[in-house]
Amino acid sequence: MVAVKMAAIVSLSRNLGKLFHRSTNGLKLFVHPVHTTTPRRDLMEFFDSKENWGEPSVRVGRPWKLDELRLKSNSDLHKLWYVLLKERNMLMTMEEEYKRQSELFPSPERLEKVEESMENLLDVVAERNRALSLLETGETGEPGRRWTYNQLGIGFWRKCKEYHMPQYANPRMIKMNAFVGPWQHKYLRLMRERRLWERNRAKRREYRRWKEYSAMFPNANIEPNLEQFHTTLASSMKGTPE
Repeated sequence: MVAVKMAAIVSLSRNLGKLFHRSTNGLKLFVHPVHTTTPRRDLMEFFDSKENWGEPSVRVGRPWKLDELRLKSNSDLHKLWYVLLKERNMLMTMEEEYKRQSELFPSPERLEKVEESMENLLDVVAERNRALSLLETGETGEPGRRWTYNQLGIGFWRKCKEYHMPQYANPRMIKMNAFVGPWQHKYLRLMRERRLWERNRAKRREYRRWKEYSAMFPNANIEPNLEQFHTTLASSMKGTPE
């Protein structure tokens, strides 16, 4: 029943297209009929063309560049995204099939080129959304970041995003935050001391290397900032083992 309705719609669109293409009072109305792709209701769309089966390599082009994608409209980018998505699904299916048959997948760089094109397309869409948001609201519209802590009390920047439920009602987040407490202060202090010791040890190593190079090449005009080095070393690394 669905196929009969689709055939009727396509036939009607073709007839309307022929009707509107005819000249009316010396004017031609350029109205195109409805175009539909060839229906293929099988799993062969997940596989490559039969001409490429068993070939050692497949000739393909380069990925889409950012400058090329910026020239396309939003509708073209939307269509191109699904073309690339369909191509990626096909390549991933073929790759798994070649692995199952213990054979080499021809031209595996095709998948990388498709993924690079998809990443460039997302970058172009993000640029347009950012520009539109700046024009309308004066802000980028992108989710910001906030400083938070993990279960060990180590701070880091987390990108804000939407959640299905608030943090105080999420059992998983409640269990994660249950370990936070004053017991972490001792280990955080030791971690900061360790990082400070490693940083200043690298400075001392650089200073010794400079002294060796100065002895080897006395005519070299390379002078380190000794005042800053001695101030940092005396203020933070007293009695630290080498």
